[in-house]
Amino acid sequence: MFKIGDKVVHPYHGAGRVIDIEEKKLLRERGRYYIIDLVACDGIVMVPINNIKKIGLRRVSGRRAISHAMDVLASTPDTLSSDHRERQARAQEKLNTGDLIKVTEVVRNLAWRNHQGRLTMADNKLYHRAQTFLAGELALAKGIELQEAMKRLQTALDNEH
Repeated sequence: MFKIGDKVVHPYHGAGRVIDIEEKKLLRERGRYYIIDLVACDGIVMVPINNIKKIGLRRVSGRRAISHAMDVLASTPDTLSSDHRERQARAQEKLNTGDLIKVTEVVRNLAWRNHQGRLTMADNKLYHRAQTFLAGELALAKGIELQEAMKRLQTALDNEH
């Protein structure tokens, strides 16, 4: 269970901070909800407390996991499918897990493909989503602004290409 002030990651919406816990009646059901202020966008998300495991809401990664993610970012990219549908489906699948390392792999792989000048518009959209997701978690984990986290990611990626 989380409390107000906890830093969390929603697998689809990204990183945020629990700003309230409210009892609400939605769709004829009364329940308790975490109200999460999202880092990467101007908005909040309400997550039913009784569904956090099913949804995959988790705490922001710690120092060791963030360090591992930065190592993954610097590692050799995976060979991506030349079939854009297959490539994007795999990237989307990894993104939807909300797993720090899987999202980092998407950023690394698409950054490499971008460096080679071979991103489609759909790839570019996935790349931006993955970068924003990763930067949001990095920002909360390190206690820095989102823009600073984006700069650090870009620097790490630029050093590898």
